Amino acid sequence: MVETIDQTITPAPPVRKARKVRTISSVRIITALIAAIAAAWLGYLLIAGEAIEVHWTAQVALAAAALLSSALVFVQQHSYWVRPMRRMERTIYEVLAGEAAIEELSAIGGGPGALVPAVQAALRELKIQRSRLNLAHSEMRQRVANRTDALERTIGALRQQAARDPLTGLYNRRLLQDHLPELILRCAADETPLVLLMADVDHFKLVNDTLGHAAGDRLLTDVGQIIRSALREEDLAFRYGGDEFVIVLPGQTRQHAEALAKRLQALMDALGRTLRVARPPRMSIGIATLDDITPPSADGLLAEADRRLYQIKHARNAVRTSAA
Repeated sequence: MVETIDQTITPAPPVRKARKVRTISSVRIITALIAAIAAAWLGYLLIAGEAIEVHWTAQVALAAAALLSSALVFVQQHSYWVRPMRRMERTIYEVLAGEAAIEELSAIGGGPGALVPAVQAALRELKIQRSRLNLAHSEMRQRVANRTDALERTIGALRQQAARDPLTGLYNRRLLQDHLPELILRCAADETPLVLLMADVDHFKLVNDTLGHAAGDRLLTDVGQIIRSALREEDLAFRYGGDEFVIVLPGQTRQHAEALAKRLQALMDALGRTLRVARPPRMSIGIATLDDITPPSADGLLAEADRRLYQIKHARNAVRTSAA
C-alpha cells in the first residue's frame, strides 16, 4: 500500500520576503563598492604619503575603518548567505535521496531561510508526484501480471484441448505420436519396463447401425470414462482412431497389463448389456512390451500390439462361428 501523503501545498513566501532578499543583495553590492573605494583611498594615502586638506592620519584611520567595516559586512554576509545556501543544497539532495525529512529544511536560517517554505512546498509536491507515479507503475505491473497469468492459463487450456479427444476426453493420436518415441527411449535407457495395450470395441458398427450415431458417440464417451477410471495417474490413455484405444503403462509388467485388460473387459461387458442390440459390444485388447520387439521403437510396439489384438479378435470370431 502506497503511503498517503498530505497534498496541502505550503503557500509561496510573501512578496515582502522577496523584497528583503533583493534589499540584502543591494547592500552587498554597496558594501563591496565602499570597500573598493576605501581600499583604493588607503592605498593612495600609504603610497603618496600625503593627505588631501584633512590630516593624513585621520584620513588613513577613516579609510582603514571603512575597509574593516566592509570586511565585517562581507563576513556577516557569508555567514548569512553562503553557509546556509550550502546547507540547503546538501539537505535538498538528502531529501531527494530519502536520507532526510523535508522538515529538516526548517532549521536553515539566514538569507536562504526566506526560501525554505517555497522549497519545502516544491519538494512535497515532487514527493506526491513520485508517489502517484510509483502507484501507477505498481498498478500497471499488476495488470500486466494478471493479463500474463490469464494468457498463460488460456494457452494451457488451449494446449489441453488440442491434446485431447473431445468425445472421450482421452489424449489424441497426435500426442501419442509426439511422446511415445521419447517415452520408449527413456524407458529403454533406464531399463524400465513399459507395456502398451491396444483396445478395440467389438460390434461397434452394429451399435451405430441399430441405435444411431448418437448412441455410438455416447458409447465411445462411456468407454473413455471406463478407461480413465481404471488407470493410475502416471498411465496414459489415447483414442487411436474410431473405436480403437491405446493405453501406455510405464514401469508396469505384462502381468499388471493382463489384470488391467480383464478389468476393462469386465466393465465393457457390463456396459454392453445395457444396450439393446443383437450382439452387445465387447472389448478386445492386444498387449505388447518392450521385450517383445528389437530394437525398441514406437512403430514396432504399436504394430506388435495391433497384431496381437487381431489375433484375439480372430480367435473370438472363430469361436462364435463354430458355436453357430
